[in-house]
Amino acid sequence: MASSHMEAKHNLYREVLGRNWDKVVEIMRQHPDVHATKITKSEDNVLHLAITLHAPEAIVMELIDDVRKNNPEVAMEIVTARNKQQDSPLHCAASRGSTSICERILLFDEKLVLKRNKEGETPLFLAALNGHKETFQYLHSACSETPTAKFSELWRRENGDTILHCAIQREYFGLAYHIICLYGDDDEKIIVSYENKEGVTPLQVLASVPSAFRSGTRLTWFQGVLYRLYCLSTEDLDVEQLKIDDQTQNEDLEVGKSDSLRKIHDAAPELCLKMTKLGSIKKIKEKHLWGRLIMDKLFELNSEYKYNENQIAFCPSNVTDPTDGQGKSSSSSKRNNKSTALLVATKYGLLELVTKILDRLPVAIYDRTEPTRRNVVLTAVQKRQTHVLRELMKHPLWDSLVEDVDADGNNVLHMAAFLPKHMPWEVYGSALQMQYEAKWFQYMKERVPSYLYAMENNNGDTPEEIFVAEHKKLLKESNEWMKDTSSSYSIVAALTAGVTYATSYTVPGGTNDTTGRPPLEGQRALNVFLIAIFVSFCFSTTSLAAFLAVYSSRKQPDDFRRNLPLKLCFALTSFYVAIVSMIASFVAAQSLEVDPKMKAKLIPMYSLIFLPLLFYTLAQIPLYWDLVRASFKKVPQPRYMGESLTITIPKKRSRM
Repeated sequence: MASSHMEAKHNLYREVLGRNWDKVVEIMRQHPDVHATKITKSEDNVLHLAITLHAPEAIVMELIDDVRKNNPEVAMEIVTARNKQQDSPLHCAASRGSTSICERILLFDEKLVLKRNKEGETPLFLAALNGHKETFQYLHSACSETPTAKFSELWRRENGDTILHCAIQREYFGLAYHIICLYGDDDEKIIVSYENKEGVTPLQVLASVPSAFRSGTRLTWFQGVLYRLYCLSTEDLDVEQLKIDDQTQNEDLEVGKSDSLRKIHDAAPELCLKMTKLGSIKKIKEKHLWGRLIMDKLFELNSEYKYNENQIAFCPSNVTDPTDGQGKSSSSSKRNNKSTALLVATKYGLLELVTKILDRLPVAIYDRTEPTRRNVVLTAVQKRQTHVLRELMKHPLWDSLVEDVDADGNNVLHMAAFLPKHMPWEVYGSALQMQYEAKWFQYMKERVPSYLYAMENNNGDTPEEIFVAEHKKLLKESNEWMKDTSSSYSIVAALTAGVTYATSYTVPGGTNDTTGRPPLEGQRALNVFLIAIFVSFCFSTTSLAAFLAVYSSRKQPDDFRRNLPLKLCFALTSFYVAIVSMIASFVAAQSLEVDPKMKAKLIPMYSLIFLPLLFYTLAQIPLYWDLVRASFKKVPQPRYMGESLTITIPKKRSRM
């Protein structure tokens, strides 16, 4: 009997892992003794695994109904069973987002919705954690109907993270807005100001998600054009569908000034999305609109809160921190090492949030990071957030903020002199990085009092000394890149000059022995040939001289700001013109020697000659564009942090 039980258990485990659900149902019917058996090391039963492995809902329902018919007590044991993670089948169904399975399980015991797993997560929490709106709404209703339900315990896990923390961090912005509407209307349910054990509030989590705002999102030039043209409003976000019992009302928030593309999109949605790539732009703009809605809602519900300098943004006067047995705050020491929401938004370059915080909470301008004690200006300079810095320059306290120093005695110029670990997304290659750093340091020098130039920090270093020490390796790499680039192009430019010089004495059709004039004189193709050869020779020699000038220059940091990049741009332009002219001369010479009857047939072949030039152009456009833009742009580009976040929310767990 024991061997039969073990064999059935083994077969059941094998069929479950193989997702052979019909055989699983058959085994369950033939062997009632394995119904409640835990078949994995994680102590999962069949119902745990069937839900987690996404068995069809009909199969899961059939499993539950079969067991219930045979033995109601065993059925109750199965649906209430816990694995090592203390997850019940209801937890698994909530993580999966299956509302129908949740409904069926709660028919056995409605109090299952209140159970917490090992990390203190309820089914309601897991539904929100994984972004399942419909399941979340159903479980919220189920919790509301349970007399002993206290929402402040249901939407918070052991580490203090709330469902709002997780929804914002995982970019479920629609669900996050819905959560704010649900739990932000009274003192008992208020969620927008709760801190986790690290002292992090939802506002700081939002500040650490750059993709939620336009100023933190990287767009190509074409995407930028579509973004400005595309119009979007809250009606397109289906805000009303995310509300329960019509708890909130919102005014329409429009984004964009032109609806030209919007009309096309309404007329032919699918075609428009495919032809103009508006699909990705729509998603980006929706995300930004949600970010603004959430930001406004958080500030609206924080109106009754007081501000504490050493805490994460806002601290509600009616919410106390978790304390230990001695009455001391368990998160106070960790909180003191956290940055405020303003400083986090400054770090990620979220201008919209920075402006909003300073407008609603002017005292936040005095925020400092701990333990480095850097204010918002020092943080903006350190993180290379140009657009935030320019906004801070308009602040009435700019003169005092720019003269501030951190705990190590570093002023604004010291921060500009330090080499960041990660450069802005626009910067490619060591030479362009050196150019950016030199321009950034000069940009800051022109906007601060002159006495800061010679100020020493606690280690006795001036900004200039720090800049030289920090950029020594980068300067060496930049010099090597410049030398390699200029020497490589110099060789090709010299070959081009030699070829065009020799070709200039080889006129198509030869010359008349008596007069010395070419027999084809006066023909348009010959004139094109002679002019193209002349242009190619002139520009190839010019590019050669320019590349040699770059190669032999002193290559100091100041030279990388404008001098060297412009020389390199001039050399690349001259070389490109020389190559185009040389190819044009070849086509003109060929057209003179080919039978006129064959010219029409050879025209497509001539176009193939320009394919190598096209490949070269496409390869060099990014470098050339970056050099030109960086050389003539007075204000350095801001730094885009992308998706690199400092606040981490645990990922979905495998419940195997």
